[in-house]
Parts: sequence; structure tokens; C-alpha cells
Amino acid sequence: MVVPVRPGDHAFVVHCLTSLLLQSLTPGKVVLVDDGGAEADHSLQLAAEFGRANGLQVECISRRWTIGHVATLKRQARDSSAQVLLVLQPGTVLNTPDYIDACLATFADPGVACAAGRAAVLQPGHRSRVEQSEPFRRWIGDDPYLDPLAPRGAADRLARWLSAAWLAHVQDLGAGLCDRIGERTCGGIMLATGGAVAYRCRYLRDLFDRVEPVRGDDLGAWPGHAIAHAFATEGYRMVRVGEAEALVQPPPLARWPSLAWSWLLGLLQAGHWFDPLLRSPFRRLARYRRRKHAQGSGGGRYTTRDEVIEEPFGERVTRLEGRPVGGALLLRAVVLAGLGLLAWVLGLSGRWAALGGLALVEVAAVALVLPALAGRRERGATAVHALLATPLRWGVVVAVPLALARMVAGLWLGRAFRWRRLERRRSARGR
Repeated sequence: MVVPVRPGDHAFVVHCLTSLLLQSLTPGKVVLVDDGGAEADHSLQLAAEFGRANGLQVECISRRWTIGHVATLKRQARDSSAQVLLVLQPGTVLNTPDYIDACLATFADPGVACAAGRAAVLQPGHRSRVEQSEPFRRWIGDDPYLDPLAPRGAADRLARWLSAAWLAHVQDLGAGLCDRIGERTCGGIMLATGGAVAYRCRYLRDLFDRVEPVRGDDLGAWPGHAIAHAFATEGYRMVRVGEAEALVQPPPLARWPSLAWSWLLGLLQAGHWFDPLLRSPFRRLARYRRRKHAQGSGGGRYTTRDEVIEEPFGERVTRLEGRPVGGALLLRAVVLAGLGLLAWVLGLSGRWAALGGLALVEVAAVALVLPALAGRRERGATAVHALLATPLRWGVVVAVPLALARMVAGLWLGRAFRWRRLERRRSARGR
């Protein structure tokens, strides 16, 4: 288990480690990597004290210079002798006692590269329950504990409530809609999120061995997108473990614009680097036509879900025949880019009524679809969260052309277009 800590995570790390000791299966070793460099705080000291108080083997790694999240994950994957690497964000609390067991059970299928449970918002009441547990009390002893995340005034309380509502909406949009589309088309999900993601070490090492000669440690603004696209290109699947739940601490409200920008830019970059995957619908259409022609007048049929799961691995298969998840990824990118470009065209042409109508249609669709996918008790809260998160969604929509321009400028200045031409030329020769 690897816990990458950053400046400010001292308020979460002990709660995170406490939830590990409440699991039915505890990890053999926990590695905490402080990549904060000169800005490192005392998170590692707190974790070491907690480990000594509870007999938990904690290995702390502190760096004087920051090397980044991707390099940290790559080093841990290569240095670890374990079969599964669980990456746990410090602001995450495992709410299900058998979270680790449930994730490990999915790796019985060799096609599964990573697994993650459902994500929910970590509320102050959840933190209070963790603080009352035996491992936490054993660490704190008889000293009083003052929560550093206690709200300070009405404005701070309102900002945290709004951030929690936005995080809940993002999770509803991802797990409620995108995950269902991915599970129905390819038996997996399009992006492994949730604060606690388990990776198969062998596949993760192979991913870095293939990507490192080309990209180095740069996997874009949001490395999770690049990792997900790389796994899908090889034919591996990412699964959501529905019976496991992790609670995630909402980020500060001021960080949401930068997080949304990084997510959007990382999505576009991953789509460019792994474009054979996004061309899958055209490859599969040609495959369908070949099957139909081979079967003659009897007609063809589309690939069933069981056949999708049993498809062979390898990037060559993706380039020749495509992957079903590529269609879902292309659909998401087209909808997002199309909505953003249409909004800019309507705004620049002065058609404000049409732009307002487009916004109302989008808000109504989201407010109706997501509650329909949620449980009966959660429908009201899901609809409220969808309405409150309208500025966040439309901020991403408006930023689409800007992110496209930023990506193209980066490719042009970095001479990456030439690399794409060379890469395609090599793939055409079958190498």
C-alpha cells in the first residue's frame, strides 16, 4: 500500500491509517511518500508515531526535491514485490471493513488491471467516528484532540458544504452515468477514481516500461486518464467494486477551478496520445462488415459482452479491430468538445437566447437523468447537487476550446507532432 502525501495532508493521514487497521485484511506494509520537497510538513512524523503505537509497519520516504506523482508511482511499482499495489490518497477513509478483500477478489480475472470501490463524501461525522475508534485513541492517548478541519465561521462552513456538494455531484456523474456506460459496453469503467485504487503490479510495470521511452514521467495534467487509456489500449479492464465504499475528503473550494482544468486537459492529452483507442468505433465497424460479408446473406451480429471480456490482449488488436471501451471514450470526448465549441459559437455570434436555451437543456437533462439512476432515498439530494454544480460543469464546458488551444500549443512547441508521425509510420510497418 502506497500513500502519497503532500503539504497539508497532516490533517488526514492518521484518519486514513486508522481506517486501514479497521479492515478485515490489513496490508503487509504501508509506504508513505512525502514528495513535497522543501514544503514538506510533519505528516510522516504523525504516521510514524501512529505506526509505533499500533504495531503497523510504516515505511516513510521523504524527498528533498519533488519528482511528481507519476515518478513516485513508477518507482513503487518497480520496487515492490507484491502482486497488487493499493494507492490510497491521504484524504480517504475506507468505510467498508472488507474494502481490500473486495478489491483483491477482482484480480482473479487476468483481464482486470485495476479496481476501485464506490466513492462518497467524507463528512465531519465520519471523521468523528474514526477518532473514537480504538487505534486512533491508542495513538492519541490521554491527550485531547483538536480537529484542524473544524470550520471557522459561517463563511468557511458554507464553502465546505458547497465543495462537498460539488464532489458528490462529480461522483454521481462518474459512478452513476459514465461507469454504467462503460460496464454495459466493455464490462469495465472508463476511469478509476475514488481515492483508493488497487493496481496489478505486473501490468503497471509493463505500462511504465512501454510509456517511459516516449513520455518519460510526463503523463499529462491528469495522469489517471493516461493510465486508463494505456490499460484499455492493451485490452485490460478497470472495474468498480460496488460493495466497497471509500469516503473522500472534499478539496477546498478555491482548488476546484484548477482541478477541473487539469481533468479536462488530461482527458484531451490522453485522447491524443492513445488515438488508436478512440478510433475503435471505425475499426469495429469495419470488423462488423467483414463478419457480415463472411457470413453472406445470413447477416452478422455485434459482439456480445462475454465476447468483449474474452478478447485477446495487446495493442496490435486495438489498432486492427479496436476496443468497445474506445467507443465510450470517444462519445464522452465528442459530447464534451461539441458542447463547448457550440457554446462558444453561440456566444461569439451574439445568440444569447440560444445559448441560454442550451444551458437550460443541459441542466434539465442532468437534473433528470442522474436522480433516475440513483436510489430512491438519494434522488432528492442528487438533483440538488446537480443544480448546485451547474457553474462547475459549465466552467468545464467553456474551458474546452481553451484546453484544446493549450494542448495544440504544447504539442507544437514541444515538436510532438513529429513524434506522432514517426509513431504512426512505425505502426504501419507492423513494428
